[in-house]
Amino acid sequence: MSVYLERYAWPQELFPDYQPPDNLSLIVVIPCYKEPDLIGALDSLNACKETHGQVLIIVIVNESEMASAEEHGANQQTLRELTNYKSKLPLIISYQKLPVKKAGVGIARKIGMDEAVRIFRKAGNDGGIVCYDADCRCDANYLDEIELTYADPETKAGIVFYEHQLHGDNHRAIVDYELYLRYYIDALRDALFPYAHQTLGSCITVRTSMYEKVGGMNTRKAGEDFYFLNKTIPHGKFVEINNTTIRPSDRVSDRVPFGTGKAVNDMLNSADEYSVYHPNTFEDLKLFFSRAESFWTEDDWKIPMTLSTFLGDDWKKQIHDIKNKVSSLKAFKKRFFLWFDAFKILKFVHFCRDEFYQNVELKEAIEWLRAKHFFLKGSKESLLIQLRYLDRQTKKWI
Repeated sequence: MSVYLERYAWPQELFPDYQPPDNLSLIVVIPCYKEPDLIGALDSLNACKETHGQVLIIVIVNESEMASAEEHGANQQTLRELTNYKSKLPLIISYQKLPVKKAGVGIARKIGMDEAVRIFRKAGNDGGIVCYDADCRCDANYLDEIELTYADPETKAGIVFYEHQLHGDNHRAIVDYELYLRYYIDALRDALFPYAHQTLGSCITVRTSMYEKVGGMNTRKAGEDFYFLNKTIPHGKFVEINNTTIRPSDRVSDRVPFGTGKAVNDMLNSADEYSVYHPNTFEDLKLFFSRAESFWTEDDWKIPMTLSTFLGDDWKKQIHDIKNKVSSLKAFKKRFFLWFDAFKILKFVHFCRDEFYQNVELKEAIEWLRAKHFFLKGSKESLLIQLRYLDRQTKKWI
């Protein structure tokens, strides 16, 4: 038994009688709450081309202990549909009533991923755990490309390329939202942040040993994906899987306080142009991050006022403390970006928005990004298609 399973995992083993095959390579975990078309998501997985090893699907149908009659009824309908569903891939299902304070996608995802660890340990494999959502679709090579990624024993975790479905009634809103998501990450890349990757939960995949090493999935009701990747990516050997695509839904949602569903709902109910973080914020970050080497080699530093105000008077002491703990520039940079990580960046971005740079309309931010990428002009949808193309070319190890 691993330390993780003994101390940190969901205490209940869901499938004690399940005997995994020796060639189990991937386990796909799907949290499912009040989902109208889980079968469509499963059909998409079952339409994937055959993999070398076995793929298992775990579905965690979940609801709060205080679920409404509507929520409970929707989940019971899902369970009935699953009973009659003929899956080509092995499929196991668990129905979970969750504590009111914790009920949400984070704990549901954790329960399924913890069970995946148990199953892989029983199989004797250090396989890949794949996050997938109950409203997603995927390309036919989705499972094959993820399995191929883990064929390299150095791979620790990764993120699958995504494109939101654009054919629904929420077309305008989801184009704006995905443009914002790509703007934010591309702006961080331009700012020289080495761990800039998309953080959608349905795109995450992680090797079992790495999942245990970072303490597993957290139980946040929203943002569980961001916090999980923030502690996973810096461990290294994190890869973007850009030769396939997962397609999250563009639907609205009222379950989480932020994220795709909430953002789409807010945009649909607003007549205003969608606004995003000011480009000056990222220009200041770029000045700061570009000086990381000088922090190591010199002792007299100057940084943008936004950063010095945000960090306070002891920021130089913090950098000196980092220097004193390492013996090389490479080690310094690693510790530096563990200190100024994605979470601290997000706090800085919000600080700049509130104290220095007001949000700008999305089209103004895209104009700034256009100057960085030199892509062609066009409608927002055309710009999104071009950004998708550019982002797909950036496959790299971290």
